[in-house]
Amino acid sequence: MRAFVRAVAIGVAALFCMGQSAPERIDYTLTPVLNGGALEALQYDLRFRGDADGETALRLPGSWGGQNELWRSIDAIEVVSGGELRATESPTERSITHRSGAPLHVRYRVIQDFEGPPAAQQGNAYRPVVQPGYFHLIGEASMVTPEGRDAATPVRWRVRDLPRGWTLASDLEAPGRVLSDVWSSISVGGDFRILHDRASQVRVAIRGAWSFRDEAFSASVAEIISGQRRIFGDRPSPYLVTVIQLDAPQNWLSVGGTGLGDAFAFFASPNGQAQQITRTLAHEGLHTWIPARIGGVSRENEVEDYWLSEGFTDFYTGRMLVREGLWTPAEFAEDFNRTLSEYAQSPVRTAPNTRIVADFWTSQPVQQLPYQRGRILATVWDARLRANGRDFDDVLFALRDRAQTDEGTPASAMLPEVARQFGLDVSGDLESHVQNGAALLLPADTFGPCGQVLTEEVVPFHRGFDIEATSANNNIIAGVDPALPAYAAGVRNGMVLIRRDAGEIGDSTQEIVYVLRDGETERTFRYMPRGQGTFPRQRLVIDPALSGERLQQCVAVIGGA
Repeated sequence: MRAFVRAVAIGVAALFCMGQSAPERIDYTLTPVLNGGALEALQYDLRFRGDADGETALRLPGSWGGQNELWRSIDAIEVVSGGELRATESPTERSITHRSGAPLHVRYRVIQDFEGPPAAQQGNAYRPVVQPGYFHLIGEASMVTPEGRDAATPVRWRVRDLPRGWTLASDLEAPGRVLSDVWSSISVGGDFRILHDRASQVRVAIRGAWSFRDEAFSASVAEIISGQRRIFGDRPSPYLVTVIQLDAPQNWLSVGGTGLGDAFAFFASPNGQAQQITRTLAHEGLHTWIPARIGGVSRENEVEDYWLSEGFTDFYTGRMLVREGLWTPAEFAEDFNRTLSEYAQSPVRTAPNTRIVADFWTSQPVQQLPYQRGRILATVWDARLRANGRDFDDVLFALRDRAQTDEGTPASAMLPEVARQFGLDVSGDLESHVQNGAALLLPADTFGPCGQVLTEEVVPFHRGFDIEATSANNNIIAGVDPALPAYAAGVRNGMVLIRRDAGEIGDSTQEIVYVLRDGETERTFRYMPRGQGTFPRQRLVIDPALSGERLQQCVAVIGGA
C-alpha cells in the first residue's frame, strides 16, 4: 500500500515571480558507522541556514505507513556548530537557537529500533533497517528536516566512507533533488546487487537468494514501468526498485511494497513467486500516477479516499498487465476472481466508509475493503462507458488534466463532475456503495466478448479459528468455533500454528492441511475449511474457445485499448 507525501506549498517559479531568490540548499551527508566491521548505525550530517528570527525547528519522523513513533530510530541528535539544541514537548520536534540566519550543522544517527532482521510477522520493513551487512532507509522514517522550508528547496545528498565492497543505491543520487524528494526517498547500501536497464533508466537493488534470476527480475521491472509510462505518455526517467527479504516461518508467504514517487521499496519472504511479485510491482509502480497525477487524496484523512487511490490502482494494474501482454485474459480472470471471492465473503463487505477510516490500520479485512470496492466500482463504470463508445481511460486522463489547473482539490471531489462529461453519473454509486457500504454485483456481460460473470451460491471459507486473534497471540490458536470442521478434526485453542501444508486461503472447496504443535508434539490436521450457510460469489469465466478476432476484442475490453 502507498503512503503519500505532503503537498508542495509554494513552487520555485512562484518565488521568482515574487522577486525573491531561490531558497538556499540543504546538504545531507550519510556516513556508515561500523563496529568491528559490522554496521551499527548511519550518521547524517545536515547543513543549512537557520531562520532569520534566530530560532529554527527540526522535524523528526513521526507516523507513516501505519508505523508510529518512528522518532525512536533517531539517536544522538546534536548541533555541531552554529547554535544550541533545545528539547520541546513533542518527540517529533527539536528547536535550535542561533544568531539570525546562521549556518547550522546538525548531526544525528539512524538506528534500528527493533531486534533482529526484518520479519514477515512485522509487516513491510518501513522502519529503518540497520543490519551488520546492509541498511535500508525510507525518507519519512529516517530523515530529520528543518521546518518551515518550502518543499521545493534544493537538496544535495552524498555518502562518504562507504565500506570497501559495499554497493549503494538511492533515488536521492539523481540531480535536481528537492526537500519533498527527501521525505519520499529510499536509500540502501551493503551487499546489494545493482542492475541498470539503460533504455528505461530503471535500476534494481536486490540482495539475498531468490527463486528467480536477478536479470529476469530486472527485465520484468523495466517492462512494467515502461508499460505504465506508455499509458500515461511519460518519457523514461530515473526509477529505483529496492528488494529485501523478510524472515518468515516455513511456508509463510509474504509479498508487499510501497511506491515512493520515483522509487519502489519491495519486501518479500524468500519463497515469493513471480506472478505475485509482478502484480505487486505493477500496483505500487502505478502509484507514481494514481492518485498523485489525478488530484491526490483528501488532505484531512487520506484513508477516506483509499477506495479511489488503491481501488483505481488495482483496476489499472490488471488493465496495464493485459494491455502490455504481460497477462493473458485467463491470468487476469484468475486475479480478478480472487478479488471478487475475497470481497464476497469479507466480514466487513457492507461496512460504510467511516468504518474504513476508523479501522484501516487495525483490521486486515477492513484494510482490504477499499481495494476491492474501488476496483469493482471502476470495472462497473468502465463497462457503462464502453456501452457508449468510451472507457475509463477517458475519465482518468480528464482527471489528470483537471488536476493540473485545479490544485488542492482531491480526485474524489473532482470525479463526479469529470465523469459527467462522458455521460457517466457516479454520484449515486458513491453514496450507496462507498459512503453507505451497499454490496456490489457485476452484470453478467460486464466483460462482453471475454466470457460471462457468473453468480453462484457457495459455502464461505473459514479456517475454523480466528486467524487475526491467532496472529496477534504469537501464532497460538484462538477463537476455535466448535460448530465448524476444524473443531471436529481436533483443532483446539492453545495449540501453536506452525505452518499450512495444503489448501488455498479463500477456497472452501479445497481441503486445508495445518501442522500444529500440541504440547510437545507436532500434529497434522486435515479438514474442509467451511463456514456456515452460503453467500453469493461472482467469478469471471473466460470463454475457452477465444481466439483470433474475438481474443483481440477481449484483450481490448480488459486492457482498454
